[in-house]
Amino acid sequence: MFCDTIDKMGIDLCDLKPSSQSLTPLNGSSELMLGTICLPVYTCRVTRTFKYSIIRMNAPYNAILGTPWIYSMKVILSTYHQCVKFPGRDGQIRTFSRPRCLHA
Repeated sequence: MFCDTIDKMGIDLCDLKPSSQSLTPLNGSSELMLGTICLPVYTCRVTRTFKYSIIRMNAPYNAILGTPWIYSMKVILSTYHQCVKFPGRDGQIRTFSRPRCLHA
């Protein structure tokens, strides 16, 4: 997750658990983590708590949701169709997409 997102959420950087690890983003640079934080995520009437690594970097999105989140939420992702599918409590699949808001 990016520092700007934490700021927008009103979370104080003092709430982060310090970390000395570095991450390598897609641009190939090495970024030192500011720390980690566990936050609840509410999606399709399901709440799960996940650990996020926080870095200070500009990005066109708020967070990168990795494989642990995807598996835990039983999500189906389609980059081709630019959508996310979630299983509902009633057994129905719910599809979310916002094609007009996507950036090329």
